[in-house]
Amino acid sequence: MTADVKYCFEDQDLGEVSHNMGDVQLRRLPVVDRDKRLVGILSLGDVAMKGDGSAGEALGGISRPNVGRG
Repeated sequence: MTADVKYCFEDQDLGEVSHNMGDVQLRRLPVVDRDKRLVGILSLGDVAMKGDGSAGEALGGISRPNVGRG
C-alpha cells in the first residue's frame, strides 16, 4: 500500500487535476470534500468525457516510462 495517498478536492479545477494525474501517473484519483471525506473517484475516462483535451495531457504523463520505479 502507498504511504502517500494522492487525492483531489471536489471543487478543484479539472485541468489542474488532470495535469497532476499525469505527473504522478495515476489513472484514478479519490475525490474528497474540504473536510477530506471521500465523495467519489475521478478516472481518466471521466476526464476524457469532459472533452477539453485534459485527458490527452494526463494520458501522456501516465504513459511515460517511469525510470527508477520498482
